[in-house]
Amino acid sequence: MNLEQCEVTMKLNGRAVKMIFDLLVEECKNWPGGRPVEQENLQILKNAFYRAYMDCVFSTGDSES
Repeated sequence: MNLEQCEVTMKLNGRAVKMIFDLLVEECKNWPGGRPVEQENLQILKNAFYRAYMDCVFSTGDSES
């Protein structure tokens, strides 16, 4: 199976989005090396979760970390 063809839909609250974003930030900081495309994909995912977190912050007016 080609993983690029698989789609998944999840419903997350703002706290879960922030937690995943924080984990992605740490993973980017501690990147052990490997294939450059994996690092690029990780950065794309981190940026997407940052945007989702900012959407939550601005839609609720809550800046709780």
